[in-house]
Amino acid sequence: MKDFEKRNAGFSGLAGLFNQEPTPPDPFGLSSIFDALKQDSVRTRSSWNDRFSHWETAESTTETKAIERARDMVHSALRENKWLANEGVMLGPQGSFTNRTNVRNEADIDLRVQHPSLRIECDSNVNFQAAYQAGTYFDSGRPFADLAQDMRNEISRDLKAHFGKGAVDDTGKKAIRVDGVAGSRGEVDVVPCFTLHHIRAGAGFVPFNTVHGVAILSTDGNWTMNYPEQHIANGRLKRTTTGHQFKRMVRIVKRLQTDMEEYGVLEERVPSFLIECLIYLVEDHHFVYNEDRYDRLKRILGRISEILSQGGFLSSYLLLEINGVKPLFGSGQAWTLEKAQRFVSSALRHLGNR
Repeated sequence: MKDFEKRNAGFSGLAGLFNQEPTPPDPFGLSSIFDALKQDSVRTRSSWNDRFSHWETAESTTETKAIERARDMVHSALRENKWLANEGVMLGPQGSFTNRTNVRNEADIDLRVQHPSLRIECDSNVNFQAAYQAGTYFDSGRPFADLAQDMRNEISRDLKAHFGKGAVDDTGKKAIRVDGVAGSRGEVDVVPCFTLHHIRAGAGFVPFNTVHGVAILSTDGNWTMNYPEQHIANGRLKRTTTGHQFKRMVRIVKRLQTDMEEYGVLEERVPSFLIECLIYLVEDHHFVYNEDRYDRLKRILGRISEILSQGGFLSSYLLLEINGVKPLFGSGQAWTLEKAQRFVSSALRHLGNR
């Protein structure tokens, strides 16, 4: 019994005396049967394990080649752009393909087009002016909004010239999408962004620490801070420390979400990135028990449920994204703690008891 329940058992018991509803007669014991059915699963354990063994694999060789071909074509389209070259813009990969957590039939890749202009962010306990002066930063006098629009215009123009206007969608708030062609090339999301210096409090003779990332300015004026290099490094380390199980579990849960949707038991889809972050929260030893895939997945989802329920309102500060920098449930995220909890609960119900 939890401490809270121990302390409040008397109150809860008395409260129950005044709130009890009469239980209808059940001469045939049907209620227990229905309760058992609620915990049943849409598949046998063997069938689940067969599915998981397929779901945990990455994209096929054919899909990999299609993704790499699309990436190279975008590089080729933007390579000769003089404005981008003069500005010192660099192209770099990010997303599930780069992190090796994409699943079959997801032949796409994210590419960031990163401008060297610096966006400075400070933690709340850091004096911005002191950090700004210590870093010898200076204001270039060029508004980020103007630079972002110039980048979008240059990228969009060259991509349309290379792939055709009908294959390029530049109406998104963040990314410019290049459509894929089945059997030929994958889909590409090209994301214009700036260089981010995230300044945190140091200690002793090092008053400030700088974390490097990227800052995306959406067309609606909102900023998004990402840390792709830390994401890649932490994901690779987690893969090693879990005996290669981490990324397999990420792929399985991504496919499980689609399965739940097909069965009509998914309340609301959650982003693939959130799934990866939730699984990353689970301690390494939960991945390496000598058990089948079904029990391993239920163990990991159960542990995620425990982690999400333990922090309470502090979860917004204690739980971090896979990059180890950004709060997983901080302000400005496209999801909430409650949404994550509902997804995990739905996934466990869908798996049932086998």
